[in-house]
Amino acid sequence: MTIHRSPVFPLSESAITIEYGNEISVKRHRELMALMQAISQHTFPGFRDVSIAFNSLTVFFDPWEVYQHTQSSPLEFVTTWLQNLASIITSTSIVSGKEHLIPVCYDPSYGPDLATLAAYQGLDTEEVIRLHTSQVYYVFMVGFSPGFPYLGILPDALDTPRKASPALSVPAGSVGIAGKQTGIYPFNTPGGWNIIGRTPMKLFNIGDTNPCLLKAGDTVRFTRIDRQTFLYLNQYEDS
Repeated sequence: MTIHRSPVFPLSESAITIEYGNEISVKRHRELMALMQAISQHTFPGFRDVSIAFNSLTVFFDPWEVYQHTQSSPLEFVTTWLQNLASIITSTSIVSGKEHLIPVCYDPSYGPDLATLAAYQGLDTEEVIRLHTSQVYYVFMVGFSPGFPYLGILPDALDTPRKASPALSVPAGSVGIAGKQTGIYPFNTPGGWNIIGRTPMKLFNIGDTNPCLLKAGDTVRFTRIDRQTFLYLNQYEDS
């Protein structure tokens, strides 16, 4: 592992980012996850939070509190601290997340872009569904809206660009494809992903201790359900 050799730079006066490569890689992301876990276990006075993206990790802190405890430049202190911690992460430190089985209804009423995506790829809709449910996906990060998971990596045959004109409203639970990623919309929001189905499962519940169902490092497999099963399992009031 070579995280400690990766670029470390200030994102702002209260945030330091470490970059680790520039490609989407499950292996490298798991190594960043190990670093994030180590950060959470070895915090410093003034530490506020840590967040992870595809190939970077950012530590947020209170500069004044850091200065009060270290009597040194907060940016220099946190940069050195992060570099030192990254240098001791080993391959045995890599952590695994939870496994999730997510039901999806691919009925045309829930997957308005399924036929268009299939035609773009020269496939029939059944082959698109088969490919989408044929593998385990890795959660790289959660963002865009609360609980929205960025999952990868899609089979090459499903690698499809975002829509040229985003939809003004994508229903909550919609499952979409953009590039080599697939994702799930937790709320009714605008969006430009190709919608191929919908899950009845809620991905975000503000009343829960852990409101996000999926977290970075988790894995997901989609399983096909019919419309009747969707309606029976549906957790969204307005679907």
